[in-house]
Order: sequence, then C-alpha cells, then structure tokens
Amino acid sequence: MKRLSPGQRWVIGLGAFALVCLVVGIIAIAAGAGWGILLVVAGLLHLGLTGVTGALVWTSTPTIGPKPIRRSAAWPGTTHRVFSYGTLRQPLVQESLFGEHVPTTPDTLPGWRLDWVTITDPEVIRASGSDRHPILRRGAAGNVVDGVALTLGHEWHLRAVDAYEVSDYQRIRVELTSGLSAWVYVAADEV
Repeated sequence: MKRLSPGQRWVIGLGAFALVCLVVGIIAIAAGAGWGILLVVAGLLHLGLTGVTGALVWTSTPTIGPKPIRRSAAWPGTTHRVFSYGTLRQPLVQESLFGEHVPTTPDTLPGWRLDWVTITDPEVIRASGSDRHPILRRGAAGNVVDGVALTLGHEWHLRAVDAYEVSDYQRIRVELTSGLSAWVYVAADEV
C-alpha cells in the first residue's frame, strides 16, 4: 500500500477545509445569517484554488512507497531450509515476511499428519487471510505431508518466520523425503 507524500496530505487538508467552509456557509444561510453567503463564496473560491494547485502538487509529488524492509547481508554459505505445508507457501505471506518471494522446491515430510489450529494473532490472520491454519502432528509411518522447502538465504528470514509462527508451533529439525535437512514448525505439544 502506498503512503501519501506531505504535499498530497496538504492538498487533502485544504480541500477538507474548503468543504467545511461550504457546509457551514450553507447552514448559516439556511439559518438566516447574512454572513453565510460570504462563507459559501470563500469556500467555493478556496475549493477552486485547492483544485488547481492540488492537481499540480498531486502530480508533481509522487506517493511514497512502503517503508523498505531492513535487510542484512547474506552470510556466506548460510542457507536455511524451512519445510512449509501451509501459509508460508502463499506469495502474500512471503512478501509480508521477506519483502519478496523466496525459492521453493516441492518436497514431502514422512511420518507426520496435518491437523488444524485456530489462530488469534491479528497480524498473522491479516498476512495469511485466515484464522484457521494447518499444524503438524506425529503420524504413522505411512503418513506423508506434501509441501515445499523454502530456501532462506538470510538469518533474518528465519527470525521473521519465527516471529510469524504463534506459540501453538515449535520449530524442529527434520529430514525430508528428498534427503534435505530442514526446519519445520509442528504442534508445540508434540515436541
């Protein structure tokens, strides 16, 4: 979402002031006050001037983009893999956490099964679009959970995921079907 520049906020403020002048002037005229006509005329002039200058200011001062995510440099040779079976696969969640999409590789996790948990954290609900999230629980030897391995090239990526996952989840190290070692977030009561 883009933020308004100071010039654009100034234009909105002037326009709001002109509209207040018009409304108060019309109310004053309806109440029989003679000065109401002056207020309406001043409001109309102010609104016209705001429209002309506002158009110039609005087009010459671009909106300000979202605050950039502070990123530290990658540590050479450091790569974290996180197995995602739920919302971390969503592009909007990745953009919210990392400011971009991260490389993903389809993979599976044997010996675990999916269950569901209701999330109450408003930030997590906003990022994912749902209060109902999948959660991993230990399963039988034949159980397999489909997902993707996210490749995280920065330590702060892993910290961002840790902050995103609520207290219902606990991060543990697992081996995926592909043979890759990865972090995964499972039900906290399973650890």
